[in-house]
Formats: sequence, C-alpha cells, structure tokens
Amino acid sequence: MIFRLLSFLVVVLGLAGCLAHPPELSVPGDATSPPEDAYVSRLESPESKALYYFAEAHLLADSGDLEGAGAALSHAVEFDPHSAFLRLSLAEVFFKLGDGKNGVRAAEDALIQDPSSVDAHLLLGNYYFGQEKYADAADHFRRVIELDPSREATYIHLGMAYARGGDMDRAVDVLKGLLQRNPDSLIAELALARLYREIDLTTLAEESYRRIISRRPDFEQAYLELGGMYESKGMVDKSLDLYRRAMKANPDTSRIPQHIVQVLLGQNRLEEAQEELAAIVRRHPDDLEARRKIGLIYLEQEKWSAAAKTFSAILEHNPELDQVRFYLGTALERKEDWPAALETFKAIPPESELYDDALSHLGYLYYRLNRTDEAIALLENRLNKAHDRPELYLYLASLYMAKDQDAAALTVLEKGLAAHPDNSELAYQKGIVLEKQGERQQALEAMREAIRLDPDHAEALNFLAYTYAEMGENLDEALQLVRRALELKNEGHVVDTLGWVYFKMGRLEEARNALEKAAELMPDDPVVLEHLGDAFRALHLYPRARAVYEQILEMSPGNEDVRGKIETLRGID
Repeated sequence: MIFRLLSFLVVVLGLAGCLAHPPELSVPGDATSPPEDAYVSRLESPESKALYYFAEAHLLADSGDLEGAGAALSHAVEFDPHSAFLRLSLAEVFFKLGDGKNGVRAAEDALIQDPSSVDAHLLLGNYYFGQEKYADAADHFRRVIELDPSREATYIHLGMAYARGGDMDRAVDVLKGLLQRNPDSLIAELALARLYREIDLTTLAEESYRRIISRRPDFEQAYLELGGMYESKGMVDKSLDLYRRAMKANPDTSRIPQHIVQVLLGQNRLEEAQEELAAIVRRHPDDLEARRKIGLIYLEQEKWSAAAKTFSAILEHNPELDQVRFYLGTALERKEDWPAALETFKAIPPESELYDDALSHLGYLYYRLNRTDEAIALLENRLNKAHDRPELYLYLASLYMAKDQDAAALTVLEKGLAAHPDNSELAYQKGIVLEKQGERQQALEAMREAIRLDPDHAEALNFLAYTYAEMGENLDEALQLVRRALELKNEGHVVDTLGWVYFKMGRLEEARNALEKAAELMPDDPVVLEHLGDAFRALHLYPRARAVYEQILEMSPGNEDVRGKIETLRGID
C-alpha cells in the first residue's frame, strides 16, 4: 500500500549508502566461503515502483503537465491497485483535465478500496454539483456528513445541492439544523439568509442578515447583500440608510462608500453622488478612481471646464492613464477648445487600446481647425497598418465627402466593406454616397444590403421609403418600411417621410397630419416645410400653403422652385 511506501524510501536511501562502500567479496571457488542465498533487490518491489511513479506524477503536475501526471499515476495504480489514495489522486487529475467519465470511475474505484474516504465523496459531490446533477451531489455530501459530522462547510454544500435541485424545504432544514448545532456559525447564517433571499422569503432573509450584523457590525458582505435585496425591491433609500450605518460601524471601509456612489448614479442622483465622492477624496486624497468618477459626473452634467480640471489633476498624479486622457480630450473638445483637445488626443500612444477611438476625435478636430488634409493623411496611414475598426473607414469617408471628393469616399467605403462585409453602417454610407453621385439604383441596392445585414437599421429603412415616395413606386412597401423605421426611431425626418409617402398615395389628410407633426419637430427644415406646403395646396388650403412657402423663402431666398409655387397661387383664394 502507498502508506507503507515511505518506509521503502528509507530502505532505498540506505541501500544507496551501502552500495557506495560495498564489502569485500570472497574469491570464487574458495572452499572456505559459506554458500549465500540469492539477493533480491527491494528496489524492484511493486510498492517501490508505485512510489516512483507517484513522485514522478507530483513533479509533472507541478510543471503543469497534467496529462503526463495522469499517465504516471496510472502506472502507480498498476503497481499498487489497492491504494485508495493513488486512485483518488488519479481522479483529481482526470477532473482537472476535464475527463469527467474517467474521473468518476477513478473516484468510485477509490471508494471501493476505502468506502470511508471522505475526500473521495467530497470530490464526487463537487463534481456532480458542477455538472448540475444535484441529487447525486447531495448523496455524496450526506455521506461525508455521516462520516465526519464536524465538517461545517459540507452542510452548506448539501443545502445548496438541495436548493439547486428545487428541494427548498430540505435545504432550509439542513441549514437550520446546522445553526441549531452551532448557533455561532456565521457561515451557516449567511447561507441561510442567501437561501431565503433566493426563494423570496424577504422577511426571513432580512432577519438572518440582521442577526449577522448584530453579532458582526463590521461584516461588509452582510450589509451589501441585505442592501442589494432592498435595492431589488425598489427600497433604495432604505438600502442607502443601511450602507451609511455600515460606514459608521466600519469607518475604514472602502467598498461601501463606492457602492453608495453606484446606487446614487443608478438613480441619476448625480449631485448626491458627487458629495459622496468628494467625501471619499477627503478621506483618501490619492483615490484616483473616486476623482475619475467625479470627472465623469461633470461630463454627464455638461460641465466641461470642471471635468477638464478634474481629469487634468488626475493626470498630474499619473500621466499614464490613457482612459483619463481620453476623457480630458472629450471635455476639451466639447468646450470647443480645439487646439488643446487636439494635443490631448495626440498624446495617446499608438499602442494604447484607445488609439483608434482617439483617431476619430483627431480627425474631427483637424477638420474643425481647417486641417482636413492632415486628418485624411492620419486616417489613411492608420488604415494602411490596421483594418480592424470599421469606424475609421466611416470617418475617413465622411472627411472625403466634406471635401466633395465622393469618388474617394466611395473607394474607402468599398475597402471597408471588403474588410468588414457584415457591417451595415458601411453599406448604408455607401448608399448615401451613390445617391449623391446620382447612382440611384446602386444606392437602393446598397440600402437593401444594409437592411439585410441589420433589419433594424432605421435610417436605411427610411431612405428606401423616402426614395420610393420620390420615385412614386412601391408605395405600399414604402409605407411598411417607414412605419418600421418610426417604431425604431420616432424623429422628425422619419415622420416627414411618412407624410410624404401618404401624400404620394393620395391619402392627403393623413399626409397633412404627419407633415404638421414633422414641421413641429423640425420647424427650420425647408424640405419638411415644402412638403407641408404641398399638402396644404393639394387640400386647397391655399392661404396656408402660401404662408408656408413664404416662410421657406425667408430662410432660403434663392429657392426658385418654392418661388414658382407661390406664383401659381396668385389669384387663387
């Protein structure tokens, strides 16, 4: 047996010492020498070989070679087949290798050799629990408790197995039984509280958590779990009161104040969250994470200068925080300090995970500073080295379009689609460029492709619907498309498309209603107003049509089409 193998190690070492100084041998054929029995080496015994392979397995496992360790342990079992310890060690290796079938077999073989092996039952119980075979897991955990009732953790495991298996009554009984035997067990009380919470016995869960807190006022986890239960029930203020009580009981806590901040942020109570964060910074001036959150709140509140000041102060402590530098650049950009924002984003190095995001901002900033060619060169250079960000293709194409270089924009978008054929936004933007070039049929094909890639692409749906209306074709389909777009994006330009489709279908009252709503949403858009004027004119509401047309001319005096429509209304009541 393996438990005797260590004694053989002593024998082995002893033999090695003896062989270093062998005794003198008698001369062969010396008649005076007595006959000797044949020598049998103890090194060749099965138990010694088992020990050798067990030691080898240990070394292989330590080096990370689990497969080699398993093979060595299998050899050890061959030489000592009655060793429960070796079979259990082999089972552990099989489980680590993900070989559950052989792991179970080896563990069960260990139990055959030693039915009272607590470790084997625990191994099988944990394995079955992980496989969601909760009844089998419970059987082994029960056996462990029978063999060793002092193992508190096993009661918890048994209760969890019952609970996961749906037998909540037995789960509660196990944990309550453990508490009766050991009333001071915090781990049992915590497990019971969690179980009550899981089965929605809120009052009992609360009682268990409060018992823990009364005995251990500094036990943060109990506060967090009870507070989390309050939050899930919508009792946010009650949870905050509990967390503040926890801070009084444990003034040095760091988790609770941060959690208070998260709760307040989740409730959009930004100013209260700022106060809590400021208190954290007063206690811990080097808490850069708290400072970062204060800066993010300033961004949310659109207090760009305050945000920039906060992020700048953080970078003075740690200039290597690229994420904070990105936030600083964003704040400076939003406050329209273009040069400072440009320099901030330029300081983010190419090896940073944020570099490509920074490039998009750099492109915009160069554009705002009338340095579009530099923006284009920057993005072109990046795309020559990397092709993993479709946003860069989109932004580069938009820069070319801003310079009226539509052919170059189309080339960029086609390259982007070659690298990212499943990107619906690239297909959509390709359709926009093709429409601008007068290639309407190709533009429609691109939009259909965008919708195929993303059936919920509201802008592509709206584009198709509006284009069909302009063409006076497929109007029933256009109505379906624009209604779907409105479900996804209820905005003025989509409402205008709905009105225009109705107009083209001759459903004038519905067109008027939709276009009036669109004009309310986009009162300064001449296209929307012209559609509304056309609807009024078709309904013979000539004074109203004239008033809308004249409103358009005030915004766009050079609009000759609208001026012509006004002329046709002269002399008409």
